[in-house]
Amino acid sequence: MEISNVKIDWAPILEGQIKYLEEIYPDVAIRETYRDIIERLNENKIKSRIILNGITVAGYAFVMESSLLSDRIYGSMGFTDSAFASDVRIRNLVEWAENIAKAQGKYLMINEIFRAEEASVKLLSDIGYTRVRRDRMEISLDEFNMKSENYPQEFEVLPITNTTYQEYSKAEFDAYAGTLDSILFHTTSEADRFSMAKAIFNGSYGEIIPSASSIIRHHGKLIAAILATTKPEKQTDGSRSLITDIFVNRDYRGNGIATTMMINCLNRLKYLGFETAELWVTNGNEAAHIYEKLGFKPSASAKEIFYYRKP
Repeated sequence: MEISNVKIDWAPILEGQIKYLEEIYPDVAIRETYRDIIERLNENKIKSRIILNGITVAGYAFVMESSLLSDRIYGSMGFTDSAFASDVRIRNLVEWAENIAKAQGKYLMINEIFRAEEASVKLLSDIGYTRVRRDRMEISLDEFNMKSENYPQEFEVLPITNTTYQEYSKAEFDAYAGTLDSILFHTTSEADRFSMAKAIFNGSYGEIIPSASSIIRHHGKLIAAILATTKPEKQTDGSRSLITDIFVNRDYRGNGIATTMMINCLNRLKYLGFETAELWVTNGNEAAHIYEKLGFKPSASAKEIFYYRKP
């Protein structure tokens, strides 16, 4: 039996998923985030569906709009026990969420389906979804010993403040267009991309570290940037940093710009007293090889998996 938008206590339903996410992201305030979600689910302020096995909740789903990207909604789905995860039930939850997205003229982004990842991979692929995996990589700055490098004279290296939200968002979007990471951006709305850049600069991913962040111009054109921030989660000792963004215009790739930016950034972070630096990279992105050569190593557990299918 399937029931949509029923008034029910979501806390015990989501407890298993919360514990799973806490194991993957020990430095993120997962439970605090879900406390707000559960409260809104309990008040029917978030569209939801449950699948019953007798009187037991077997599966569940809820959808939430993106706060920054107006072209999509996010679907979270899972099962209270892996034994309940069948193709029929997975398809039921997915189709329910798809109908909501379609009614709003948006496309659906599906997070990793809890306790059904293996069962859902083929099913979602068969109905046209693309699977994306992003991994966290980390480096110990105590062990980083590469010397800072100089850029060619024709490149102008400037503080990260020497740009505007609009210019930065356009340069970033152009750099990522056609890559595996292009799905992270709104493909048609400049306003949404502007809002994303503004959120980053205003600290949504942590406080910007100005001396470790920079942009590069060539004949006045913004061609590359690197943005380092403090860790925004439960981290309190200030020892960990995050490479929030790094990009190079496609016409300038293959010249070592990304490597030089990263080396100089890491040296600056080390000088400032940070012990580690982290970044996220999409599986299949060739940039991962650059990071590995610099000493970054994949995190043992931290990963992000989602599926998408554009209408």
